[in-house]
Amino acid sequence: PMLQDLPPGWIHDPAARPALAAMVEHELVFDALIRPGHLADIGALADDWPSLAIVVDHGAKPSIATSGFEPWATPLRDLADRPNVACKLSGLTTEAGASWAPDDLAPYVRHLLDCFGPQRLLWGSDWPVLCLASDYSQWFRITAHLLSPLTQPQRSAIFGDNAARIYRIAPA
Repeated sequence: PMLQDLPPGWIHDPAARPALAAMVEHELVFDALIRPGHLADIGALADDWPSLAIVVDHGAKPSIATSGFEPWATPLRDLADRPNVACKLSGLTTEAGASWAPDDLAPYVRHLLDCFGPQRLLWGSDWPVLCLASDYSQWFRITAHLLSPLTQPQRSAIFGDNAARIYRIAPA
């Protein structure tokens, strides 16, 4: 479910338990499309289902356009304490508003990296939604630049290796 459009707490409805149990049984990944108001719920979900791999989509969609670092940053850091939670570095340009600049994204990217580290952060394009605010090559260049202080193995982890590991994609 796209939790971003559902009230906080929805995922804890007892009717969702069989689906969550099936995801654990089949070693599937729960992609959490959420907003900052859902972070605590995903933390509780991660605590209730420690064998469930959870990937937060789009960095939990911080309100970059309104400089909304809080109430996003602190609950995100709390959520990142759970080892079964990872996060996609994606979707930030569409949350940044019409006149965004790469520097607007930098503190959010740094915080995601600080919270999840290079081993639980996954790069994503968010294509085709990305095209509302940017394009694929621009987003790739910006994130490559913002991640340039990292080592090559750390960048490789973010740009593909983590996704292959978390989603259990066999090498070609």
